[in-house]
Amino acid sequence: MYEDTVTIFNRFKNKSGDTWYPSVLHNVNINLDKATINEKYGEKSQDNVILNVRFTPDSSDKKIDTKIWKPPKEWEKQDLDLLPQAITFTPGQNFDFFYLGEWDNETPISDNDYTDGFYNYMNSKHDYVFSITSASCYSAIPHFEITGK
Repeated sequence: MYEDTVTIFNRFKNKSGDTWYPSVLHNVNINLDKATINEKYGEKSQDNVILNVRFTPDSSDKKIDTKIWKPPKEWEKQDLDLLPQAITFTPGQNFDFFYLGEWDNETPISDNDYTDGFYNYMNSKHDYVFSITSASCYSAIPHFEITGK
């Protein structure tokens, strides 16, 4: 448990096109077992994965490796130079996504560099790419539980 590596891609929306900020997370737990997901979320669940990410409470912040977790709207309001230092888990229309594996660097990625956008490129080239559908934070055993499809 907590032996997997994933890369989270946070979307920053702007008028000239979206930019994705990758964050490689080691020592996470990813569960692809549909029976477990159905048991926890019900048979009608569209989710295909549960990702558990531990964090370290640091005063009022939650640290994941070297990054500070921010709620989605707070993450978007940061100065551009601070975005790579933070991480968020955004569900919904402006979703973030992750994939099982390690991206080779943490340089921001422009959506405009890909014909159908970076998310669609990742889906066509890689297995185990998941859009974030929900994210919950638990304090008793400090971790995030992120679902994706």
